[in-house]
Amino acid sequence: MPATVLLVDDDPNVLRGVVRLFRHQPFVFYTAHNAEEAMEVLKSRAVDVLVTDDQMPGLCGIELLAWTAKHFPEVRRIMLTGFPTTERIIRAINESGVFRFFTKPCDPVALALAIHQAVEEKPGIQKTKPAQ
Repeated sequence: MPATVLLVDDDPNVLRGVVRLFRHQPFVFYTAHNAEEAMEVLKSRAVDVLVTDDQMPGLCGIELLAWTAKHFPEVRRIMLTGFPTTERIIRAINESGVFRFFTKPCDPVALALAIHQAVEEKPGIQKTKPAQ
């Protein structure tokens, strides 16, 4: 079974763009528009990698990542933010153990490689190779 990736962003254009950009990658994508939706997906589906924006209405990305680390520690966590600060980076590391941290806009190749690395380092799932 291919690896599953949950993308979380309050901007539907970002979600559509990322899914379209990665359509040739060997992943199954789920999307959520906020942390609450993402929590429901995590409770109902097997997710290997969570990629979330930080600045969203309601719970922020760091809070979602910390909740995920507590309830689904096997899920690899990647954070995207358009407003990087040292404080946010430290919180993401200390509170949620992020696997990678990217600033927006991020290089799509770097994000794809990070997702592949997260999958490769996660035990028990099908190993993938990036599409050329």
